Order: sequence, then structure tokens, then C-alpha cells
Amino acid sequence: MEVGQKIKLVRLHRGLTQKQLGDLLNLGDGGANRIAQYEIGYRVPKPSLLKEIAKVLDVKEETFFVSDKFLPDILRTIMWYDFEHRRSFKLAETTLDASIAPIESKTIELRGNACTTWGDSIAPATVLWVNVPLFNDLMKEWLTRKQELASGAITKSEYLEWLLQWPASSDMAGKREPKRQWRKAK
Repeated sequence: MEVGQKIKLVRLHRGLTQKQLGDLLNLGDGGANRIAQYEIGYRVPKPSLLKEIAKVLDVKEETFFVSDKFLPDILRTIMWYDFEHRRSFKLAETTLDASIAPIESKTIELRGNACTTWGDSIAPATVLWVNVPLFNDLMKEWLTRKQELASGAITKSEYLEWLLQWPASSDMAGKREPKRQWRKAK
């Protein structure tokens, strides 16, 4: 969702008109027009104004600054969080059991056990999967890189370079050559 669309969504959710938001931001007589221009994407507010809009609308600044337009943007955010906070995300590849989900079925039942540990306690894990083949390929590649790092097949420096250049460094889980090389020459 574009920044202007987010502004409009939150403004309407808060029950404000464009004029009211413009007044709260002290934008003067043309405030409603400026808000309208932001919302349709004709203009983009400067970062300092976006921070003020977030404050006035009572939302976190990240609402307007974090890119979520494409699934790879979301995955990039998750991968960076995982890099900074080791062991946050556990990845595993699953297989489809044809006896559980016949081809005609539009729903797939996930069976098995996934758990998480915190200290000495063990709890069931919540599992997320995405029904988008591109996203699944990207997740599978991320799993491969994490496994390579854990096994020593790639260095931490190579993993970081892959992450820094991603998605240009992506090979789509072995389906293509990456646009940007990240492995050190052997």
C-alpha cells in the first residue's frame, strides 16, 4: 500500500476529514488540498511531515516508513530482523502428503508437531505459510542459506553479502542464476 493510501485509510478510520487533518497539522488554508494530493499520490510528504502525521493520527511512524508494497519487501524485513536477533525464526521445508490433501481440495491440512522453547518450557509453535509460489521459493532459498551458514558451507560474511544484495542475489531456490553474485570466489 502506498504512503498516501495508508494516510487516507488511517484518517478515515480516525473519522477525520482532509481539512481536519490539515488543520491538526497546521498546514494552513490549503491543508485539505495538500492532504488530498498526498492521498492520491500526486505528492509525497517529507519524512518530517510523515512523522508528524503519524503522531497526529496516533500510529507508529513505521506505519508510513516500512515498505510493504511487495511480498519481497516484507520478507526482507523479516530476514533482517532474524539477522539481528539470531534464532528468532525457524524455517523448515514441508512435504505434501497426497492422502491428506487430494488434488481437488483447495485446503491443505498441516499435520505434525512444531514447538518452540523458552528457557525450560516447551510450547506449541504458530505456523505461517503463504499461498504464493514466488514467496515460497524465496522462503525456501532463505532456508537454504540459513542451513548453509549453520553447516559452515558459507561464511557469515557470505551470508551477510547475500542479505545485503538480496533480492538481486536470489537464485529463486535454484531456479535461476542470481543477478548479483555474493559468494566469495574459491
